[in-house]
Amino acid sequence: MKIESEIQQLQKVIVHQPDYGIEQISPELAEELLYDDIVFLPRMIEEHNSFTNSLKQLLGDDNVLEFEDLLTDILEDESIKNDLLDYLFEIKYLNLAKYELLKSKTAEDLCEILVAGILPGKAEFILNPLPNLVFTRDIACVVNDHIILCTANKKARQRENILTSYIVKHHPIFKSFEGKIIDLMERKTKKSFSIEGGDIMLVHPKHLLIGESERTSLNAIFELKNILFENNVVDYISVIDMPKDRYCMHLDTIVTIIDENTCVGFAPLVFDKNDKVDIVTYSKENKRAVLHDSIKDLLQEIYPKMQFIPCGNGKSPFAEREQWTDGCNFVAVKAGVAYSYERNIKTLQALQDNGFNIITVEAVVNNKININQIEKTIITLSSAELSRARGGPHCMTLPIARM
Repeated sequence: MKIESEIQQLQKVIVHQPDYGIEQISPELAEELLYDDIVFLPRMIEEHNSFTNSLKQLLGDDNVLEFEDLLTDILEDESIKNDLLDYLFEIKYLNLAKYELLKSKTAEDLCEILVAGILPGKAEFILNPLPNLVFTRDIACVVNDHIILCTANKKARQRENILTSYIVKHHPIFKSFEGKIIDLMERKTKKSFSIEGGDIMLVHPKHLLIGESERTSLNAIFELKNILFENNVVDYISVIDMPKDRYCMHLDTIVTIIDENTCVGFAPLVFDKNDKVDIVTYSKENKRAVLHDSIKDLLQEIYPKMQFIPCGNGKSPFAEREQWTDGCNFVAVKAGVAYSYERNIKTLQALQDNGFNIITVEAVVNNKININQIEKTIITLSSAELSRARGGPHCMTLPIARM
């Protein structure tokens, strides 16, 4: 398995349906668990199911993988299960009572507890839930023939990294990455060392963008840069220093590409030269760093024919409103075909004005559309609840193979 760019045809992807652990978030816990609001879980699940059903229609059922299924698979092996629990106990994630309790659980029940923090129908929390796991993009990413295991900035997401590490190292579906796993948790030397998948964007087989953001630190970026160059994984890495603010927590909240000719971005930070974003490109072969005036200028050097579509059609307050509801956050299933939230109507209108068709996820499923039958199209999904969790279609997908 490998991925050579964000716009290759998607082959396999990992998702995670919002689980009942999200329903345990109270106003007191919301900030700690990185939620701005109390979402309505049944509607959130309904919206996510529509998304994943359309992905299955386009890619095939076996190519849309549920995180919990992968975790349950490896927990069926007693040695892996015990090793994981021993590790969680060793790092003081579990006390002795919880450790012994979890050792007695079946693989399926243990998976539920490790992800949702609680078993269905039970009143007592065993662990805090992982409500952000719906955003599988942040836990890992594939760059060419290597897979990068990320390390979260916030404590609320760190168990996600541990579980992902065990899945990637033990599940047979990841066998092709043997010897090519870059585990950044193992390289973490200080608390400030963090990197998340929403900041890592392979825009070209040899060119990687990494955002220095609220969630990704410069020391982690340079550690990853050195590893990728030493292993000849990419030739160029552009570091994008961006505001350390909630509204643009990751690079994919301000820019994504749909094909070689189309980029959607938040104009004040992406298209215009400004004093809030700095871009520096490092080359594997050349010690001298190159500076760029804007992300737009950088992308135009890679793709000279690139058209730049402003989020919210570039008009205030719609640009700011739609950027907040992930109007820049697209995930391509093939060049020119990508998912977006239906609520970002000004952004969608701008894309329609530039020749894109707009259809819904329901149309994909109901009409049994084949991925080969669709071109230059944006597929929209309902997002009244999903968008309130602060992530879009790009965030909700972890591609592990494109072709």
